Parts: sequence; C-alpha cells; structure tokens
Amino acid sequence: MNMTIARNNKICLRQITSSEIPYVIRLEQDVENAEFVGQWDEAQHEAALQNADCGHWMIETTVGSRVVGYAILRGLKNPYHSVELMRLVIAEKSQGYGRATLRLIEQVAFEQFHAHRLWLDVREKNLRAITLYQSEGFVVEGTLRECQKFGNEYSNLVLMSRLEHEWRAGQ
Repeated sequence: MNMTIARNNKICLRQITSSEIPYVIRLEQDVENAEFVGQWDEAQHEAALQNADCGHWMIETTVGSRVVGYAILRGLKNPYHSVELMRLVIAEKSQGYGRATLRLIEQVAFEQFHAHRLWLDVREKNLRAITLYQSEGFVVEGTLRECQKFGNEYSNLVLMSRLEHEWRAGQ
C-alpha cells in the first residue's frame, strides 16, 4: 500500500511501508545525517507508522519514483492545530529536494491537516537546514540550550515555526 499523500512538480510524499524502515534507519545513520537527525530503532519507526497522529512519509521524485528521503510529522490530530515537522532527511543533497519537500509539507500541514502552526527544532550546527527554513519563512522562536547529546557533546536546538497566515501570505 503506497498511498500518496501529496505531490508537486518535483517530489511526492507517500506512506512508507514496514519493509522500508531499514532504509530509513540507514539514512538516519548516514555520516552526512547522523549528527543532525534523531536515531530511532525499528520498533520506534513501526510505532510511528501505526500512530494516526503521525505522518511517516517517503519522499520520491515525481519523475522516475526514486526515493530521495523521508519525513515525519507529528501532531496531525493536535487539538491546538500545532503540527511538528519532526524529521526531514534528504539523501541527495543540493538537488532542491529539501526545499520542494518543505514546501509540500507546509501545504499538507496547512491545507490537509488544518494546522495553525507548523514548528520544528533543528540542531544549531545544522546551518544548511536553518538557512533553508529561514528562507522559506520560518521564524526563530528561541534556543533550547544543550538539550541533546551527540557523542560526548551537548548541542543546542533552535526552535522555529511558521503560522498558517504567514504561509498563506507567501503563496
């Protein structure tokens, strides 16, 4: 069951399958991603697949249906209409897939799930992601100081969000 959630001219989002979880874990553990992406085991990903409050989606190219990453949204049933972009991991960097996916995720969050607020946290050292989010209209709300540990080092998380009316004004 590869249910398509949404698509634009570059990528499509679809529900991942249990058999694809090992790929997702490999992508999390990839040397280019591991420092910036939370690490889940198979059981955690499987639980997310079964959770109606969570969107666990593969990112595929529109042409050729090549998998180029995955995304996780949480809070799809949040009573306050606040949806979290929990993960956005792109395998093929510098091809525009991250920007195309972010734009599609915003559309899905605000139009399909009627979010008022789309938020995320990003490791302070992940300048590529922070730059992307800011260029797409996300606003820095603050810093969660030394709240995650990677290896022997604590890292700060930058809290960012975009409100529905801000997104609609930019359309």
